[in-house]
Amino acid sequence: MARKTAPAPKTPESAKGQGPLDAARVLAEINESPVVEIRVSFDAGSIDDPTGQEGLTFVTATTMAEGGAGGRRVAERERLLFPMAATIDVQVEREQTVFAGRAHRDHLAAFYPLFRDTLLNPSFDLADVQRIQARSLSQLTQDLRGADDESLGKELLQAMVFEGHPYGRPALGTEQGLSNLTVEDLRKQREKVLCGARVNVALSGAVDADFLKLIRADLGALPHAQCTARAELPALQQPASRRMWIVDKPEAQSVATSMGVPIAVTRDHPDHAALMLAAAHLGQHRTFAGRLMQKMRGERGLNYGDYAYAEHFVQDGGTRFPQTNVSRRNQYFSIWVRPVPAEHAHFALRMAVRELESFVQDGLSQTEFDRIQVFTQRYFALFAQTEQARLGYAIDTRFYGLSAPYLSTLREQIGKLTREQVNAAIKRHVDLSRLQIAVVSPDAAGFAQAVASDAPSPITYASEKPADVLTEDELIEGYPVRVSRDAIKVLPLPTVFH
Repeated sequence: MARKTAPAPKTPESAKGQGPLDAARVLAEINESPVVEIRVSFDAGSIDDPTGQEGLTFVTATTMAEGGAGGRRVAERERLLFPMAATIDVQVEREQTVFAGRAHRDHLAAFYPLFRDTLLNPSFDLADVQRIQARSLSQLTQDLRGADDESLGKELLQAMVFEGHPYGRPALGTEQGLSNLTVEDLRKQREKVLCGARVNVALSGAVDADFLKLIRADLGALPHAQCTARAELPALQQPASRRMWIVDKPEAQSVATSMGVPIAVTRDHPDHAALMLAAAHLGQHRTFAGRLMQKMRGERGLNYGDYAYAEHFVQDGGTRFPQTNVSRRNQYFSIWVRPVPAEHAHFALRMAVRELESFVQDGLSQTEFDRIQVFTQRYFALFAQTEQARLGYAIDTRFYGLSAPYLSTLREQIGKLTREQVNAAIKRHVDLSRLQIAVVSPDAAGFAQAVASDAPSPITYASEKPADVLTEDELIEGYPVRVSRDAIKVLPLPTVFH
């Protein structure tokens, strides 16, 4: 029986005129799947926001995806999408903005014009813009600052590691920036950065050559005249010393901590695989494979989890796997200590710093290396279980200019590593003299004083612990974090990303 492929909708005359998109920028995985997935990525993000308008790209892209388009109001479009069980989503990060479409092949002829209009014919109606703008402000002030201490701490860490750099503010923007946008600003931003010279496409499913030709023709009609080249990044200024910033949030129920250092390693660097393996040993996201998770949660029950990352990490929905298309030309090595009760926060901080310093100084033992090498080779294969993930990794492979698919190359490189190579890479790139520590605390002043004075922080447990854990605790409770009081900054909550 012949494979059924989706019919190719026609391109309206209004969407023609620029010439087809270069075929090399359209990555297609034609297969038997009845669901057609489309991922349109722009090399654009919050780094393209003008000073004073931080959040412009986020609001522009979100309004395109969630506002009217092609002469239809958003309510009409949603009524059309619902019976098809089709979706149009958007994701905005520092350097990439992605529009993701998903529909059954039987509905492609009806779905694709809606998706195409999102990109080519957004309305930017004032009501839509004001709705998205108000919601974005709420996401920043009520959600990030008000309700999500973990994410706030991670964003604060990036503000420290990338101080004075476009990465140093959330992709969502700042309170003042989001308040300073007009409809005309959004229209101009789309023409400048969500435009033809910056686009790449990946798609999969049972589509034919006519549909690929159609995609190329349609995306050739993206704005070109005002399209600017991908933004150049300023030189990254390395932090001069170890520092701590503490957000003072009296209503916080616990203390959230993130720490990290900038690194000159991205996916095209020879040491990337070594650092990915090393981070997995220290703390793979939401698994018990990592040393931090085993010792801080498993042995002591301090919190829900403790993880390490060799590059910027965003969790993909409810999974434990990384989201794609959050690629960056500058990276950082980080640790996430999930919230702990305030009475245990100083102890947990000391323990994380002690483990990190031991990690850099001593590296992995041969037993530890052998175990995590086998684990990562198998585990990283799970990262691309969905069509959207596979398309995302294909786009990221292009972003970094890699000559072969990233995940398969990473696993192959990990298999060839030696313990000595991994330990040498850790020492080369993880400079703890520049360690940055971000904290969200209900008593910032008290926490700052305790850390600066190296006051003892003994811990007590509700249940009996093994003797070796208690013996180690005696070493941890007085371990110096080595941050002086003048290197600790206390930030009132309303001032953060204001």
